[in-house]
Amino acid sequence: MTLTIAPVSPGDWRRWRAVRTRALDEDPAAFACSAHAWIEGGDTEERWRARIAARGRLFLATDEHGRDVGMIGLTADEEPELISMWVAPEARRAGAGRQLVETVLQVAGSRPVRLRVMADNRDAIAFYAGCGFVLTGDRPDAEDTLTMRRVATPAATGWPASAARPLRPGGPPPGRSADQ
Repeated sequence: MTLTIAPVSPGDWRRWRAVRTRALDEDPAAFACSAHAWIEGGDTEERWRARIAARGRLFLATDEHGRDVGMIGLTADEEPELISMWVAPEARRAGAGRQLVETVLQVAGSRPVRLRVMADNRDAIAFYAGCGFVLTGDRPDAEDTLTMRRVATPAATGWPASAARPLRPGGPPPGRSADQ
């Protein structure tokens, strides 16, 4: 399956709304009750446009036939939160989810990223763990979600961090040089 992942523009609010509504209809247990309340209580064009106005934060995955088959978002917080992740059944197990996650991780850059996942959604927890996220606790919150966090890895330099370097025989651990 060939996918195109693109940011959602304000003119795409109907497409985003359609995918989000499909996600909530087809996989309601995958979303916290606050996601359902957002749709039910505030399903207006103005609210969707405001959410989409932060360009480069919401993304749609489109297959080779032009069908929207996935979505993901990233909040603009100092420690961004991955939100609204969903892949249509016909696009699952084809790498769509990983592509969506990689897209928002690129947007986040070197900042850590957090997410909330339903506590009983073991498949999603395993998927996110495979993407480098770790659980930050074992107690669900009021919406029965667990928090996971991924710390961005520094760019590879070829040299391990000083703490990871082997100790010098008979000497102290390596220190920082003047140029570090």
